[in-house]
Amino acid sequence: MASSQRGLAAASLLLRVLTLLLLIASLVIIVTNKVYAPFTDVVDPPNLTFRDFSAYRRIFNRSLLFYLKYVLSAAVIGCAYTLLLPPFAAIHVAQGKRFGRGRGIALLIFTDVVLAVLIATGAAAGLGLTVEFQRSPQDSDFKNFLNLVDVSCGLMLGATICMVTMIMISVHPLT
Repeated sequence: MASSQRGLAAASLLLRVLTLLLLIASLVIIVTNKVYAPFTDVVDPPNLTFRDFSAYRRIFNRSLLFYLKYVLSAAVIGCAYTLLLPPFAAIHVAQGKRFGRGRGIALLIFTDVVLAVLIATGAAAGLGLTVEFQRSPQDSDFKNFLNLVDVSCGLMLGATICMVTMIMISVHPLT
């Protein structure tokens, strides 16, 4: 393997790890985000997290809940897919081989593109939703909740940029 191809493979591996870290950070923010909405006047308000779907149904309308589930699903699927590939890429970089040949590389590029689109649409859905909800007057707990959703979706967009760069690196040897 030429040193330029080894460098491209190492850059691709680095981008896969960075994508995984961004998606994990996004996932942690989504899952640990809390709302105290109907209980702001209570001295010790209960913590309503993303896992309390019945409580979220009472506070938010169904469209917000649907979009939050879509953002969470996109992050989980992207995390699972990205978690599978770095060990194989690291082995191939260490052995000095190219990762995938012929149909294998085409399938890998195709799945990378599909996952990049999934993560991008999940992030865009979350950002669009928070922009729409921030137009109406909200109390500070809702604003804090929506700001954290914005941060999470921004991290997902960063992961998408890493995946698109990784796709361009993967396609480069084919040209």
